[in-house]
Amino acid sequence: MNLRSIEYFLVTAEEMNFTRAAERLFVSQQALSSHIKRLEDEYHAQLFARRPTLHLTLAGQQMVFYGRQILASEAKLRAAFSDLDKNCRGALTVGISRLRGDVFFPPIWNYYHPSHPNISIELVDGNSAKLDELLQTGKIDLYMGVDIPSSPNQCRIQLAREKMQCCMAQTLLEQYRPDQWREFLNEFRMGIDLTRIVDIPFITLRRNNRLRKGLEQFFAHEFSPRYAFESDQQELIYEMAKSGAGVGLASPVIFYQHMREINELGQAFHVFPVINDIPENILYLVYRKDFPLPQYAMDFIQVACMVLKTYSHTILHGGIGGTDCSQS
Repeated sequence: MNLRSIEYFLVTAEEMNFTRAAERLFVSQQALSSHIKRLEDEYHAQLFARRPTLHLTLAGQQMVFYGRQILASEAKLRAAFSDLDKNCRGALTVGISRLRGDVFFPPIWNYYHPSHPNISIELVDGNSAKLDELLQTGKIDLYMGVDIPSSPNQCRIQLAREKMQCCMAQTLLEQYRPDQWREFLNEFRMGIDLTRIVDIPFITLRRNNRLRKGLEQFFAHEFSPRYAFESDQQELIYEMAKSGAGVGLASPVIFYQHMREINELGQAFHVFPVINDIPENILYLVYRKDFPLPQYAMDFIQVACMVLKTYSHTILHGGIGGTDCSQS
């Protein structure tokens, strides 16, 4: 049995096209066909049928199922050996959204890498549904995701509860509340009621985002806010709100990323937790129970939990850009 042949077969089964599979594997179509033929000769089974279009035979479907298990088991075996030999190199594949990776991975790396210099880490970007699928198929070792349902073969570690945050420039507040902006800041220093600012343009996430869906549900019956700008890029939402283009509504992770800048801006820019009944995101770290992780992966999980504990404590206790009206 050749593990590379199984790997090449699985890629071909995913692409269902020899040309694309060969390009993805950086091999010639002839070399790819040779690996598939080798498997078929070894197991005396045809894996692909080519008419009317390329598709898996019943034997090919079985090879996909068991081939994935074989490669996953081989990877776990290598990981187990790496635990026995500290000089052995290991690899860890972690699923995480791009924004969370930008914010949380650098401090995780700074804590983790000095004690695990031989472990290489690959980050895979994607939403929670995509990352969960990759975990189940053995393509990643663990991931950070939002609102993950319980599964019998998964371990979930809760990292943080994230509630929508509201931000606005001082100039915008003075424009829409010219006579009451000081009272406004004093009223909402511990949290903002969105029904009090529906006349101010909103800058927020697009409708496919979880937080935005919660916002839509909240405003469904009584109020109709004006959405001046919508984007999947929370960094852009932050920058637009900072410039005074509207009230920014986003996840606390983007404000946590810019916490130092927000504090330096002082009275020029304000961030409030939203106190309305809008569903929060629950951030989890997830890995599989049925494939024991090597010790270096468990060490990574411990470090990630430590880093996220600081984030969770900060957003829970309103430590992002608190407003002090006594300076006004």
